[in-house]
Amino acid sequence: MTILENPEDSLAKLWALIQELSDQLNQNRDVSASIYQQAGGIKKTQAIHAQTGFVLRRFNLDKPKELYDAELERMNASMTAENIALQHDNKQLNALIREYEQTLETLMNTFRNRAKDVQERELALSREYESQLLARQEECDTEDLNSSTVVYTSLMRISHVLRQLLRAHGGEPLEPDPPTLETEAGQSRQLSVEEREPWTTLAAREPWTSLDATGADYAMEREIELSRLEKENEELRQMLSSTLPPQANGSHHTPSRRQVGQQQPSHLRQPLEM
Repeated sequence: MTILENPEDSLAKLWALIQELSDQLNQNRDVSASIYQQAGGIKKTQAIHAQTGFVLRRFNLDKPKELYDAELERMNASMTAENIALQHDNKQLNALIREYEQTLETLMNTFRNRAKDVQERELALSREYESQLLARQEECDTEDLNSSTVVYTSLMRISHVLRQLLRAHGGEPLEPDPPTLETEAGQSRQLSVEEREPWTTLAAREPWTSLDATGADYAMEREIELSRLEKENEELRQMLSSTLPPQANGSHHTPSRRQVGQQQPSHLRQPLEM
C-alpha cells in the first residue's frame, strides 16, 4: 500500500514549477522580441540597399572579394541595362509628346482656319444682305418718289382743270396748259431737291400760302357769291310771277345759270380727262 505524500508539499512544488516556467516564458518572449527587432532592422537595411542599388562592402564582410566584385559587376550591368531601357522609354515618350503636340497644333490650325472661314462667310453674307437691303431701299425710295411725283402731277392737273372750269363758269379767259410730266422729264438739266421732292417745299407743306390756292379761294368765294345772287334772283322772279299776269312773266323771263352753262361752247362741256 502506497503512502501518499503531504498535499501541501506537492502544491508547493507545483507552484515552484509553474513560477519557473513563467520566468522561462518571459525570457523567451524578450529574446524573440529582440530577434524580431534585429530582423526588421536587417530587412530595412536590405531594402535601402536595394533601392539605392549599391551594396556597401562593410555589410558584406562575410563574402570573398571575388564574389563581391562579381556581384557588384552584375548589379552595375543590370543598372546599366535598366538605364538604357529607361532612356529608350524616355525617347519614345518624347516622340509621343512631339506627335501629340503636332496633332494638337494641326487641330488648332484647323479650328482657326474653320473659324476664319465661317467669320469671313458671315461677313460676306452680311455685306451682301446689306447691299441688297440698300438697293431695295433705294428702289423703294425711287418708287415712292415716282408715285409721289405722279400723284403731285395728277393733283396739279386736277387743280388746273378745276380752275379752268371755274373760269369758264365765271366768264374769265382760260389759263394756258401747264407743262406735262413728259416735257419736264425730257429736260436734261439737273433737278434740285425741291424739284425732285416737291413735298419738301413751302407750298407743299403749306398749300394755303401758294398763289394757286389764293386764286382758287378767290374763285370759290366768287362762285359762292354768284350762287347767292342767283338764289336771290330766283326768289325775286317768284315774287314777280305771283304779282304780275302770265304775259308779263313770260316777257321778263331771265335765263338761269344752268341754262347759261348749257349754252357754253362744247369744248368747255367735255368730260374731264385725268
